[in-house]
Amino acid sequence: MTHRLRQNLALLRHLSTLAWRASRGETAASAAMHIVVIFGSAGVAQSQRWVIDGLRTHARDRSLTWLLLPAAVAAFAQAASTISTRVAANVAVGLVQKVDVELSEEILGHAARVPTIEHLERADYLDRVYSAAKGSGALAALVRSVTATTVCALMLALSVWLLALVHPALILLGVTTMPVIVLARRGQAALRRVHDETAEATRLESDLNGLLLDPAAAKEIRISGSGPELSARADRLWADVTGAQHRVLVRNAVSEAVGWSCYVLGLAGALALVAHEVIAGRIGMGALVLVVSLSAQLRWQLGALQENYRQAAEAGRVAGHYRWLRDHARGTADPAPAPAPERLADGITLEGVTFGYPGSDEPVLRSVSAHLPAGSVVGLVGINGAGKSTLVKLLTGLYRPTSGRILVDGRPLAAVDPKAWAAASCGVFQGFARLQLLVREAVGVGDLSALDDTVAVTGALAAAGATQLVADLPDGPETQLGTLFGGVDLSGGQWQRLALARGMMRTAPLLLILDEPTAALDPQAEHDLFENFARHARAAAARTGAVTVLVSHRFSTVSMADHVIVIADGRVAESGSHRDLLASGGRYAELYATQARAYEA
Repeated sequence: MTHRLRQNLALLRHLSTLAWRASRGETAASAAMHIVVIFGSAGVAQSQRWVIDGLRTHARDRSLTWLLLPAAVAAFAQAASTISTRVAANVAVGLVQKVDVELSEEILGHAARVPTIEHLERADYLDRVYSAAKGSGALAALVRSVTATTVCALMLALSVWLLALVHPALILLGVTTMPVIVLARRGQAALRRVHDETAEATRLESDLNGLLLDPAAAKEIRISGSGPELSARADRLWADVTGAQHRVLVRNAVSEAVGWSCYVLGLAGALALVAHEVIAGRIGMGALVLVVSLSAQLRWQLGALQENYRQAAEAGRVAGHYRWLRDHARGTADPAPAPAPERLADGITLEGVTFGYPGSDEPVLRSVSAHLPAGSVVGLVGINGAGKSTLVKLLTGLYRPTSGRILVDGRPLAAVDPKAWAAASCGVFQGFARLQLLVREAVGVGDLSALDDTVAVTGALAAAGATQLVADLPDGPETQLGTLFGGVDLSGGQWQRLALARGMMRTAPLLLILDEPTAALDPQAEHDLFENFARHARAAAARTGAVTVLVSHRFSTVSMADHVIVIADGRVAESGSHRDLLASGGRYAELYATQARAYEA
């Protein structure tokens, strides 16, 4: 058994388990209905032959009692086949929807289980996640598609067997169905390749259309007048995607027409052969009726087989992305991760840390070495693009070094349970989220264990200087935020204060991060905030030896740090205390003097 086949069988078992878990009754009913369908259509054709041949054999029997059995079989087979087909179709719709829900949660869970976020910035990864998420419905229907394909194949085989009983040469009619199946398979393979090749263009088209409907981007798009151009680009992308798919569909239609032509010629030959045998008296008229009836069924069975195979093939394409995502999530997990320390004794150390994005020739950080002592406040300084935010993401475990290592009290951060380290970290990033929830929820999710703790939420709001902001809202902490759900929209600075409050929910962290968290605040509000945050950091340092990392362009803020690290061109240009760096007259002193002159002006 090949590796690919084992993978497919394992996936089918998994999806069958999901279907059984979603609804045992519907799964069992669907299986039973398919069995009835397989034999129902063949029973109708065979009973018709019995009736026609019986008319000749019992021509003088006026009681017609001989007709009861074949008529009953025909009626029962027809009714059972029709009812079972419709019931199976209706049950399948509901069952597939339930499996789709389970599968969508799995796909998103696999994507969320990857401990880093580096993959979310890679186009190849996003293309595969997009394909897996968008195709979850097709994948959820894989069991139904494979079952229906198998049912059609069995019905086809049963029909060919009945034809062979009429005359051995009629088995050749079954052979003429092979071009239809083979050419359909090739066509679906070509279509799957096009879907994969156009995944990035499809995702970009979807993102562009989403951007046009995004309230956050609406102001800039309207003022710049770029809406029509963005829409036109989305249209061109869609035209390219649909054009590529259309060309494949046209080629598939031509090849399928060739396959069906072979079948039609085979059917004409079969009917001619049977008619000749009937005229010669070697077989009864019922055989001709059987062949005509089965030929109609063969045509329907071939069409159904093609459609179900198409659906199964599409699900197979999505299955490849699904397996890749699942394996990627499993491959990034440490089988036996170490817990995060309860308290820092030594601190966090970077040893020759280098980081570069996949596909990039130049690393963002190069051989960065530094020690962040336990209980200290460390400032990161540098011009835009120097690598400060990248270093912060490495410290929080959101990125992993390309080379070098990060140690937490002497233990490699890569060996620490990512969930435990995430739970031991808090703060606010430059690109903070605007969570359209109730105010208390938008703050409380900073520490899920205290989500409903009113005292904790109130304390975090006070630490972020957002108490009055919340008091002025229509329903206070119960106010719905954002216009998406008919709530209250906030200014940029107000959203930022709530993000800061969310970052202060954890009271016993090991690592506190403030990455340009006050860009939307005025200088006085920023000063007040950092006074509050300094108290928060000192309290955390006393409890857990927490390290606080502060990233800011305002040197008046960085001056409160115990230790300052200056990043330039992806390297540590200099480090030391604020006073020592000013006295050295290096890069830090130059930047500080430049900013001071700007404020004086």
